[in-house]
Amino acid sequence: MLYPATELVFSAGAVVFDKTHKQVLAIVHTDELKGVEEIMFPKGRIEKGESPEDAAVREVREETGAKCALWPGLVALETRYNAKIVKTKVMYWYAATLAEMGEQQLDEGENLSVRWVDVARANSILSFEDDRELLRVCLSAAASVAAASADSCA
Repeated sequence: MLYPATELVFSAGAVVFDKTHKQVLAIVHTDELKGVEEIMFPKGRIEKGESPEDAAVREVREETGAKCALWPGLVALETRYNAKIVKTKVMYWYAATLAEMGEQQLDEGENLSVRWVDVARANSILSFEDDRELLRVCLSAAASVAAASADSCA
């Protein structure tokens, strides 16, 4: 299917693990009008001239305050079509490890807080199935990297 360029939105984000890989960094968006909390992974729009990798690192830093190191390679590429607003969103997803925590750099009007989520409990905490599936993909990638490292050390 072809879409006019004005209907495409490109975004990038990351699933950020702590150094033990037992927790992931999530953002909590609170919709005060609806009284609802949505817990998800940080992501946002790719700016003009910015690579998806740079956008993922920037969005994580802005939304959570975390500086992170991306793992090699793209973990997932996701597309969504929203008929209500007639837009297609293309999202580049990466896995990353926390390097250091800092201060959030939120845009005006953004109402986000940061929460570390235990990987073992994430399926019951993350608000969206897409995020739960993304975490499963990242955990599988982590297991593959660990297995390859163990084989190279043997």
